Amino acid sequence: MKNQSDPYNVPTEHEFAATTMLTGLVILVIAVGIAVGVTWFTTKAYEPEIHHRALRTAFFLPLFIVPLCSAIIGHQGYRNHKKMLAIAHLARTDEMTGLANRRAFMHTANNLFAETDFEYSGLGIFIIDLDHFKQVNDLHGHETGDQVLIHASNQIRAAVNEDCFVARLGGEEFGVLVPFHAVPQLHHMAEAIRFQVASNPCMLDDLTIPISASVGVGIAHPRDTVSSVLCRADDALYEAKDKGRNRFVVAA
Repeated sequence: MKNQSDPYNVPTEHEFAATTMLTGLVILVIAVGIAVGVTWFTTKAYEPEIHHRALRTAFFLPLFIVPLCSAIIGHQGYRNHKKMLAIAHLARTDEMTGLANRRAFMHTANNLFAETDFEYSGLGIFIIDLDHFKQVNDLHGHETGDQVLIHASNQIRAAVNEDCFVARLGGEEFGVLVPFHAVPQLHHMAEAIRFQVASNPCMLDDLTIPISASVGVGIAHPRDTVSSVLCRADDALYEAKDKGRNRFVVAA
């Protein structure tokens, strides 16, 4: 889901290089064509030797000048493009965990809704909330809390498939977009996340902090919107909390 996670549509380095090279080639062809055409018309009445020499100059001179200018402009354009990529990455990435942020999550979710053929496949939205996270901050401080969040994000990433999209929605809340073909796959994925988080406490020097997570699962239907599925997943999350935490609940 690499491309879907980019709400800014910044071309990749490969796409930028290909476009730059194609543009340079087009400019070169046009420059040679104009130079040769103008020279032919302006020197056709001259002696043949002068005429042919002028045509050769008109042909070869752009072959030297245009690539040189294109290289200089392309180098500066490449530097600017690198800056644009960095800015776009920061705008869609959660700085602490390295996961996608809420903006990128919503963008990708909307794209998947538009692309999913609900007759043959499905889309699940998970909302994951760390249990009793406030106690971690109260007992150990916010710096330790940040380390726990990073650790939890790594566990969630480790538990999901490559075709899933993981994001930090805010605070101690995470979201996962899960394409699936059968509902039991969602149950398996939700349990895998719950088990991965609960069975891997955060180890910080001589401090061991056990963590667990509650998971709410919403299943998208053809007439749904991203917001409606998120609401159902959120309701399922609260139900998981009410039932004792460290569990998953699939919205009805």
